[in-house]
Amino acid sequence: MKKTTLLLACIVGLAFFLRIYKVTQIPPALSWDEVSIGYNAYSILKTGRDEHGRYMPVDAFVAYGDYKPVLPVYLTVPFIALFGLNELAVRLPSALAGTLTVLLTYFLVLELFGKLRAIALLSSLLLAVSPWHMQLSRAGFEANIALMFVVLGVWLVLKARSHPKLFVIAWLPFVASMYTFNSARYFVPLLGLALLVFCSKEINKHIKSFFGGVVVAIIFLLPILPYLLSPAARLRFAEVNIFTDFSIVKTANDRMTVDGNIWWSKILHNRRLGYARSYLLHLFDNVEPWFLFIRGDGNPKFSLQDVGQLYVVEIPFLVLGVYWLLVKERRAAWLLLAWVIGAMLPAAVARETPHALRIENSLPVWQIFVAAGIAATISKIKIQKSKIYFIAGLIGLLYAANFTYYWHNYFNHYANEFSGEWQWGYREAIRDIAPMKDQYEKIILTENLGRPHTYIAFYERIHPEEYRRVIDGSFDSAGFYNPYGLGKYRFTRQGVGEMEARTLYVLEPLYVPAGARIIKTIQLLNGNPVLVIFDKP
Repeated sequence: MKKTTLLLACIVGLAFFLRIYKVTQIPPALSWDEVSIGYNAYSILKTGRDEHGRYMPVDAFVAYGDYKPVLPVYLTVPFIALFGLNELAVRLPSALAGTLTVLLTYFLVLELFGKLRAIALLSSLLLAVSPWHMQLSRAGFEANIALMFVVLGVWLVLKARSHPKLFVIAWLPFVASMYTFNSARYFVPLLGLALLVFCSKEINKHIKSFFGGVVVAIIFLLPILPYLLSPAARLRFAEVNIFTDFSIVKTANDRMTVDGNIWWSKILHNRRLGYARSYLLHLFDNVEPWFLFIRGDGNPKFSLQDVGQLYVVEIPFLVLGVYWLLVKERRAAWLLLAWVIGAMLPAAVARETPHALRIENSLPVWQIFVAAGIAATISKIKIQKSKIYFIAGLIGLLYAANFTYYWHNYFNHYANEFSGEWQWGYREAIRDIAPMKDQYEKIILTENLGRPHTYIAFYERIHPEEYRRVIDGSFDSAGFYNPYGLGKYRFTRQGVGEMEARTLYVLEPLYVPAGARIIKTIQLLNGNPVLVIFDKP
């Protein structure tokens, strides 16, 4: 036990180091979602209200009109109180949640497989060095915090089989995940059903404790239910789901017309079949080898673009682990498979697939399967220490090579190659503008990089009451918030036309007019110009 505790402590320490090392520098800048979470947390800290003036929201933070779940904002408040309004405070909740997930994985595997401490330790280690989990733990992603709650909830439910009083609180982490990330609101009920089946015998024995836990969970879910049933909650779904793709309807209608609208053609080319086909294609995108093992997510925020969500070395062990568990631990294996599939089913409704963030809830199942595969491989070796050490050393060497490639590229090349994906330029422009701001009556700033008003509020540390007084914006018919200006700042998506006196411009190089007095050109980390600060000479 002492040796196991020491190994687990080393694994958790490694996980924390990998998630906190240079976290304020890589990723190279805060995304607009991170800035929004940070500033709303700052607003709550200072005034008890969000950026729009709502007092202590419990359903959602309106933010950009995307209605962010509330828990990530509230979890960020104490870190801003401790460290100030900066990158570290915004990213620490995710980094700590990622570290805790590594620890919880160990206890989760013990509950699944009993005394197989080797698989439990290995699962935690594989999650600690996972490119998927590391990358999402190093930025302020709500999904990463939600995953921690999911893993905690599964562990508590499994633990409640032998300690039935835990049923009273076991479902609360699942409720917390629904207050943390949108995808969890669809995934958690599916995972809950799988757990009900898996734990049915124990639940029947302790039905009072189980129903007590259900009642407690419902009570804590009540504040968010009106929002979940509101048009605002459907806004995000309507924006990203495949069922608003009218090209499928058009294709179906065109084919029926060519067939003369005959009855069998209306069945064969029914739009519902088209949507079903589209859904299945999106579902199976999540298990594409290039996504899992070669390139990863197409969004550089979630992947290096040349390393998969899992390591290449894990391919044979993943297959073997699934097979071995289905033979040796069938009930647990089916629960884990239901977990992965349940994470993918809601994500397949979105147009963008595969999507590493939306199916992050499938972790740490992949690592558990791989750990089981490695354990199965070693268990097949005849009891000769030399052979065991050789195979274990070879596997360790292959992992070291995969990890080193990821680590080197992430810390030496990622920021240079993808700083533009992280709204690089706004922070630099705001800092460069600060010494000369009083010289101008107006500052024209492009909004083509993202949402500049929140960056201004964040990096100028505008007091929330002052922010609400000087912000100029409105909600459009779709419910999104469109700011036009903030104090001296005015926002544009186009060029400037004729330049005005006593006006400072911060635009992309494309929109710099001839004859402008260029004060500074802001470059991406790869040297390409992204913004130009200029005025009328």
